[in-house]
Amino acid sequence: MSPSSRPLVLPVFVCALVGTLAGCAPGGEDLSIPGPKPTPVTCAVDQDCPDPALFFCNTAVSLCEPSCRTRRDCDASRRGEAFAIPACATALGCQCDMNRCEANLCASDADCVGGNVCRDGACVSPPAPGLAASCQITPDVVVGRPGETVVFDVWLKDASGRPVVPTGGVVWRALTEGVKRKGMEQRSRATFLLDSPAEERAQVEVRIGGAVCTARVTVLSPEVPERGVRVSVVDELTGRPLSKVTLTVSGSRGQLLATGVTGTDGTAWVPATGSVGLSAFHPDHGYLTLARIDADALRDLRLALRRNPLDTSGGVQVAFAQALAANPRTVNLHLGMTGLSVPGLVSELTPESLLGAERTVDVGAGSGDMSLPAGSVVWLEGATAPKASAPGVAGVCDASLAGVLDAEAEIRAGTCGTRVAWGLTGTLPLSALPLSAVEPGMDPLLMLGRLLPVSTRFYSSAMRDASFRLVPTPGLADGAPRPDTVTYPQLVSLDFEAVRLAFPFAVRVPQLPRYRGAYLDRAFVLGTVAAPGRGLVPLGFGAAANVSPADPNADTDARLGQPGVVAVRMAPAHHGLEGQPYRLLVGATSRAARDDASAGTPTSFVVTDLTAPTFDPLGERPIVPSTRFLPIPEGARYNFDAEATQELKGRELRVVDVGAATLVRVVFTNRLGRRWTVLASPSEVEAGVLVPTPPAGFEDRTYFGDHLGSRALLRVEALQVVDRDFEDLGPSELVSAAGQGLEKVADLTRAASSLEMGRPEVAWLYPELEGQRLSRGSAVRVRVTGFRPGVDAAAQGRVRVTLKGGKGCDDIVVSDTPVSLGSGEVELRLPSNCSGTGVSLIAALEDTQGALLRPPVLAIRGVDIP
Repeated sequence: MSPSSRPLVLPVFVCALVGTLAGCAPGGEDLSIPGPKPTPVTCAVDQDCPDPALFFCNTAVSLCEPSCRTRRDCDASRRGEAFAIPACATALGCQCDMNRCEANLCASDADCVGGNVCRDGACVSPPAPGLAASCQITPDVVVGRPGETVVFDVWLKDASGRPVVPTGGVVWRALTEGVKRKGMEQRSRATFLLDSPAEERAQVEVRIGGAVCTARVTVLSPEVPERGVRVSVVDELTGRPLSKVTLTVSGSRGQLLATGVTGTDGTAWVPATGSVGLSAFHPDHGYLTLARIDADALRDLRLALRRNPLDTSGGVQVAFAQALAANPRTVNLHLGMTGLSVPGLVSELTPESLLGAERTVDVGAGSGDMSLPAGSVVWLEGATAPKASAPGVAGVCDASLAGVLDAEAEIRAGTCGTRVAWGLTGTLPLSALPLSAVEPGMDPLLMLGRLLPVSTRFYSSAMRDASFRLVPTPGLADGAPRPDTVTYPQLVSLDFEAVRLAFPFAVRVPQLPRYRGAYLDRAFVLGTVAAPGRGLVPLGFGAAANVSPADPNADTDARLGQPGVVAVRMAPAHHGLEGQPYRLLVGATSRAARDDASAGTPTSFVVTDLTAPTFDPLGERPIVPSTRFLPIPEGARYNFDAEATQELKGRELRVVDVGAATLVRVVFTNRLGRRWTVLASPSEVEAGVLVPTPPAGFEDRTYFGDHLGSRALLRVEALQVVDRDFEDLGPSELVSAAGQGLEKVADLTRAASSLEMGRPEVAWLYPELEGQRLSRGSAVRVRVTGFRPGVDAAAQGRVRVTLKGGKGCDDIVVSDTPVSLGSGEVELRLPSNCSGTGVSLIAALEDTQGALLRPPVLAIRGVDIP
């Protein structure tokens, strides 16, 4: 897309997202109110309507529409028989939402009376147990020890594949003596105690209606040989034991002490005593290192590894079942946004696997092309709705997925998955779009988060059981994976207008943390429902800036009238997700990297459980998280070289100032997206821990994997992890066989902060081309990212250009002054006596002591200087 077209198409997209800007009012009849519609009345002003106290004139389409100031204005007792709204005569009635009478929705069974239950936001009769025709237990494979308790959930479907949420009639039972049932409630969740050792077999069963399914359980022996540790390794997202995982034990100096390889049951015993490091290596999964454990006290361990995110690609295509036009007199613009639920820590997913790859689309109406993620579509009324793509990650599936003959083989190969496909949709008349509404460079997510809470025209859709296949990512063997070239054959259809985002409320954001001395400038709230075995499903959103003033509190919302409070709009759980826990992610981030080439991307968030969303449009009862933000882990340093430098030993890692964090995760990522995660307690990593070298046959993922041998991308995370009794959990408690397990870290995390540090890079700006001719004494320019050049206290070093070849060119030029603050651009002048053909200009970064970074960070340009 050309730069000139962006100022035109960006407002179109933002208006489509928010459904209301000054002049972006939705037009036509009220789509959210079912039942017969009154005869339209044309108007120019409110006084043209039958009763200005009960109607307003929508000037976008010149029609009178119902309005209200209080909830009573929606009742038949106030409106009278002539102006009554049929949907408001139900048991739930209507709410006065943004001066419109909108059908009220339930958010839980507690909102319904007379034995009814809440399904898709409406109170209905409970489903009969006999409706269930098929089921799936999660987790369906468990490896544990005697004395461990496991919570199982079951997903049910009817004969047509639609989700069923039972209210009773679910019969759980233990199939062997190895497990025992705890509690007897007949619902979709049950707890079992692992009692005695047993090989893998079906040990837990659930029945309801015509559906029967089982979970396979392995109970390991409680006996562990002395002077060593037993390590059990499972796949994080499927629970399957992983064989052929190489385990290494390292000493205090990083030296290799012992190795072992897991068998078919995913376990291995390795000799270890005292304080050691323990690492797990598998080529198809992320590496994992426990920086320090007490092998004498912690002798039975459980590790969870996640598959390499870019090795395979797949997901679903999403088609939106389009609603009728709001008003035939207008041309409407439709928006659809979609994705798949997020399992585990959100930070484990790449941006591409969250939103899909960027692609260019033609919206029409002369707006030109625009760049959108694959999960977003925009189209005009009357046009064919384009399909969106929602990428997913490997998980579990069954034989109902087309092309799957052996589901277990597909699961173990990482070639299938099942997630929740979600959608967010909206409609507005094209004639109402003010193309000058947004300045170039605005933040569309911030605009969405500010304006979505004041729009009543957004809907949420979901398909709870969206299964898909994954294939090897094209280009992976050549070192350039292209997941965007993969076609998704699985098609999911979502209703364009399903369940309205009917719950506006407010959240009081904790005091914002700082990054590089400045408070983070964006606050956001994401409303979700947590689906067991599927992950988090977005149901709503809200956001605010922190610029007027830039202080510890988010800016004052014009409607709520108080700083630090963010307005949110959210849908209730629906389409088979009812009964699962609501969860708010309250976060803060910064666009510092936009203005400073050396900056990373900081993020901090807290997690708040929510009984159910409430209708509180004025924010009179804001939700207050019980946890404060953790500080951004800026004090992180790692020596990528094997030799000591700048007070760090070879391959030493240090992180300081992580506040109330209980766990530190440091993640290295190479150019193929393959990771190496190091786990440590805050005290251990503050003193310094060593990252061991990988065993023979395994690539060192602390390096990028290019021909230069440059360093990998680096992300540092600090997490506050607590158990159900709010006791702190560090790495030792999480990996202990008697502990909660690493695969549950996302569910147990109450606060987290991270810094995407990236990696330092240098690139040539001028000369632009290889072999370009330069004049003698020319000024040359490079751009540096992920590194702060300069001589002040915050600087990380300088730019050095070494000249090779030619006559009078064997020289070194150094610059320590950027062209402009934050630009990352550095200009240097070549020696006036340098000339020749094929002169090499080698731009490299050096530290504050004048030594080249190790491994080197450089860029080479060949030029001719006559």
